[in-house]
Amino acid sequence: MPQVISNQQSQCNSEVITVNETDSSDEVDICEAPLLATPRKKKQVTGLHASPRKPASPANSDCSPGVSHTDKGKSPDHPAKPPLLFTKHSTASGSSSHKDIFSMTENKNTSPVPCHYCPKMGYQSAVKTCLVCGASMCKEHLRPHLDSPVFQSHTLVPPVEDISPWRCQEHHEMNRIYCRQCEVCVCTVCTVIGSHRGHVCISIREAESELRGNLKEEIKQLQNAEQQVMSRVTELTEKKETSRVALSEAREGVQQQYGAIREVLEQEEQSALQCVMKEESRVVGGLEEKLGQLQSSLLSIQQGLHTLEGLADSKGDKRIQDQAFIMEYSKVAQLANDTAGCVEQFEVPEEVDRARLKCLQRWTEKRLDTLAITEPGKDRDLYRLLYGTIPILDSDTAHSKLQLSENNRRAIYTETQQLYTEHEARFSCFPQVLASCAMDSGRWYWEVNVSVDDGRWKVGVCEGQIERKGQKDSSRLGFNVYSWCIACDKKKVEAQHNKVSVPVAVDRLNRVGVFLDFEEGILSFFNVTPGGSLALMYSYKHSFSDPLYPAFSVSKTQLAVCDLFHT
Repeated sequence: MPQVISNQQSQCNSEVITVNETDSSDEVDICEAPLLATPRKKKQVTGLHASPRKPASPANSDCSPGVSHTDKGKSPDHPAKPPLLFTKHSTASGSSSHKDIFSMTENKNTSPVPCHYCPKMGYQSAVKTCLVCGASMCKEHLRPHLDSPVFQSHTLVPPVEDISPWRCQEHHEMNRIYCRQCEVCVCTVCTVIGSHRGHVCISIREAESELRGNLKEEIKQLQNAEQQVMSRVTELTEKKETSRVALSEAREGVQQQYGAIREVLEQEEQSALQCVMKEESRVVGGLEEKLGQLQSSLLSIQQGLHTLEGLADSKGDKRIQDQAFIMEYSKVAQLANDTAGCVEQFEVPEEVDRARLKCLQRWTEKRLDTLAITEPGKDRDLYRLLYGTIPILDSDTAHSKLQLSENNRRAIYTETQQLYTEHEARFSCFPQVLASCAMDSGRWYWEVNVSVDDGRWKVGVCEGQIERKGQKDSSRLGFNVYSWCIACDKKKVEAQHNKVSVPVAVDRLNRVGVFLDFEEGILSFFNVTPGGSLALMYSYKHSFSDPLYPAFSVSKTQLAVCDLFHT
């Protein structure tokens, strides 16, 4: 027979309904749904359970189990209908999640649960849900559960639509046991013949007590984590502000420097223009002076010619005295003699000093070469500042005999197999590795430390579609249409692409510089001299379409990607 059910004690904050079964050791506390915890799914078992790190019940530890009663009143006018069968279950016979339980209570607060016994039209809101019957009941239809001894073993909870968290989905029994091994709440059948047979199990009340004892420690850990995160947030915020200030100062510095460069260039431009203007004044001014003299002489000649033509026309005119004719003729004849002498004495006009202008042109072209970068040249600093990158080697592509170090910037060949996980992108036969960055636009420049005295190595680029498995040319750098590289074998340096090798004459090769202009289709390899200048070894011209990855092959030696800004 079930034990006596006591009323809810006044010191309990949340409403609790508890019904003791015949086995007192399996006593179950059913509290408000929001604080019932349901951890991860376990096999074919479902039910309400608590995570080892969270409490299972909101009830205070000093609250004794109780049951709420409604006031007795009249019997309902309409006959009671059988409760509707509950058909909504969790997936795969698993227990519901924490989120499901909490959302149930939220739904309860926002939309009331209807009574399953009331007619559809004019139904009352439920005040309790029976976990045994699976029905929700209003005050009137709840009365048999409170008054009749038949229902006193039924567990009542605040109204909910989904009771699956409290029931085993496999055996459809009430969950009243906590499995420590699986960290779930299960029914008694699960512990006898079910999947939890032989597991260490305790009552839910004992589990709730144990888990509640962990609260202080868990809260302390969360508080410590909160402090650490807040400290980290403060640190990163300060670092962000410091970085912003540093970058702002750098931006202002660059603007000031280029402003000064523009000022110097403007001054140089004025000086160059003055050189041209001086030559213009010398040549054009002289020509204008001589042109004026000739135009004056031309005017005098035209006037004298007009006078002579007039004298010739008046030869037979008796009104012209002979003496007057002789005087006019003498003046015009003298003008003709003077003009003829002026033409004979005319100097050759000044020529433009083309040598001077050619020298000026060479100077301006030289200045342009020092300021503008149009194609690979000798100035390494400009390339590493404008296009410099530091590729990071992708460990998922590294051959098992390549050991990566220095933050995945160095690849060392070893005879010992590295403990890499299986990956479809990993090279299986050739000791090769790719960088993680894809280059599909723009200009890029990076450098690699090498040695021509030891082993074999390759430095280049390849498309992502290069084969990774098998000992075939489609997987080998420089032996297919997907890859381009500089290769060194026994001090012999070659440029390789699609099985075509071109010998490269180079002296003291210790560092390889790689320049890629994706849009222009230029891939150039340089010998970086100790002095910091670039000597072109070989350049490819190709129309790139797929993204390219820096690629490396290392055998019996090692390669290291250079830090362009600290070496």
